[in-house]
Amino acid sequence: MNAVSNMSGSRLFAAYIGEMRIEFIKALRTPAFAVPTLLFPIMFYLLFGIFMGSMRGNMNQAEVTFAAYGVFGAMGPGLFGFGVSLAIEREQGLLTLKQALPQPPGAYLLARAFMAMVFVSIISILLTLIAVFVGHVSLTLTQIVSLFAINVFGVLPFCAIGMFLGSVVSGQASPAIINIIFLPMAFLSGVILPLQILPKIFSTLAPVWPAYHQAQMALAAIGKGNGSSFYGHVAVLAGTTLLFFLLAVRRMHGSGFRLLGSRPKRALAIISATCVAVATLSMAGVFGGGPGAKEDATAATDAASSSAGTPAPDFPKGAPAPSTVEIAGFDAGTASAAYGIGWTAAGDDMRGGNSHATQQVISGGAAGSAGALEVSGELGNAIQYPFAGTMFFPEGPPMKGSMDYSSKKTLTFKARGDGRRYMLMVISGLAVDGIPLMYDFEAGPEWQEVKLDMSSYSNVDWTRVRAIGVGTMGPTGAFRFQIDDVRVE
Repeated sequence: MNAVSNMSGSRLFAAYIGEMRIEFIKALRTPAFAVPTLLFPIMFYLLFGIFMGSMRGNMNQAEVTFAAYGVFGAMGPGLFGFGVSLAIEREQGLLTLKQALPQPPGAYLLARAFMAMVFVSIISILLTLIAVFVGHVSLTLTQIVSLFAINVFGVLPFCAIGMFLGSVVSGQASPAIINIIFLPMAFLSGVILPLQILPKIFSTLAPVWPAYHQAQMALAAIGKGNGSSFYGHVAVLAGTTLLFFLLAVRRMHGSGFRLLGSRPKRALAIISATCVAVATLSMAGVFGGGPGAKEDATAATDAASSSAGTPAPDFPKGAPAPSTVEIAGFDAGTASAAYGIGWTAAGDDMRGGNSHATQQVISGGAAGSAGALEVSGELGNAIQYPFAGTMFFPEGPPMKGSMDYSSKKTLTFKARGDGRRYMLMVISGLAVDGIPLMYDFEAGPEWQEVKLDMSSYSNVDWTRVRAIGVGTMGPTGAFRFQIDDVRVE
């Protein structure tokens, strides 16, 4: 340590940079780490975001999966880059060797974190290029920068978790154990599959996963968030980083390793104070991020189309939406609507499923109105993505015509039911079989207003809305809910 303390500032800086460079080169020369880490997020996005999304007319899916797989790309370098490598090097005695070298304090940990952040940077840049130039996803510069920062700095909680796992498990067992944590976290936090199609218990437990909070931050940056606090998510991730880092350091110190130099308490105090400050400022709302303005999104769409050298397809818009605000009030005793085809009970039998629904207009609606639409039935499990509920087709025949709602701002209705979670679905765009916009809500025993801010979903094709539905995709079993006073204004 005397050799380190006698280093000049320039030599000390060069030592840190050299350690970072060596760590990055070592990771690149490890195919078992570099290849899956870099390629898996890209492959998944090409499959689910491009081939099954934008190429089939579902731009909403292309954008949502772009944000989600950016988070997926941040999880791998942190968990595996720290966890597996640390476990192996600890077991092989390489950490003992490093402590005997005149290495600057914390250089090993800093180099590992830098390596993970560089890998995430590469993944984020590649995903952005594919999204803009292949998928023609409209992204503002603010959104691109926000997502990049969320992904790059979002790797730190996973580095801390990986560091803790690497300090506990053996080198031989570390890949299997980290995979057991990595894959379930990606699924159960909504990164790979939307939480709306999973049983309610998974939506309830999703916030226990750090990936859930980062995913919600990424979705909020593109206007697809669930309305939860951005700052709260930052605070949770900062707390997760601090907790697992402290646990890992304590474990390593108990085994005789001093990765923070001769003054670990000072280093720990600085790191702890930084995490606490970030969490406090986040909860206080001092900093955060959000989607860019709608005008910026329009400009970005035009720029992406022109830079790709491919003119935007000139497909006709749907029929102009009438000036009528109320779509259906159900006070006349029927399920008809002010325009289009009225509300129709729908199941998934046309897709080979066994879900079914029935509907009837009942007396006594929201706010003392004359009637409401009651929908009941049973959600089956014969297909992967079951659905049962009621559908409204604004410009018939069903799923053939479309309506231009681009001049509208909000979609609202009143709902009550059996306490299950339901979803408002909007099917739009050129493809009729893409993943629709899904807005989750809970229908309790009392009437409540469900409000969708249409302007927040800038990449939904509001010019070609084919259907609006209210129903359930899980869990399976009997259900019952009522809706009333459906409005678009």
